[in-house]
Amino acid sequence: MHAAAVVARAGLALIAITTCATAVAADASTCYGAYYTHVEVLQAAPNHVIVSASAQGTGYVTRDEKSPLKGAYGPCVLFNEVIDGKPNGELRCVRSDADGDKFLIVGKVKAYSPTGAMTGSYTISGLTGKWVGAKGGGNFSEDAGSGKDNKHYFVCFDGSYDMKR
Repeated sequence: MHAAAVVARAGLALIAITTCATAVAADASTCYGAYYTHVEVLQAAPNHVIVSASAQGTGYVTRDEKSPLKGAYGPCVLFNEVIDGKPNGELRCVRSDADGDKFLIVGKVKAYSPTGAMTGSYTISGLTGKWVGAKGGGNFSEDAGSGKDNKHYFVCFDGSYDMKR
């Protein structure tokens, strides 16, 4: 896969959280599935790539059946600039849970694995309903892509957040 495509796909995956409670810890079993809906790559120089992309999430997968994340999904936008293989990307994801309440994910891309998978950090903040006042964050790790078009991916998270009840 071309390096710019890896950057584009990898840069959008940051979409994470855990379960609903006060001071909740996330583990690697909290994952999110998504797919890219648009990717634009500008090859500014041989060692300089600029990517803008958007994605749609397909939902969180957790072991906790009562998690407010169950079924949460929504769009993301990304801007990522990679110079000499070092990413400098951020993204914003708005997620709606099963009740229609929303939270915001802000991600920072830190590195890519040899297979093109992205790692980084994220923060969460509540926007509406039960998520108002929620704050927290942690780290994420993305797979390298799947599906015949290589636009589908999973991201798994650790960290914690506080949520008012």
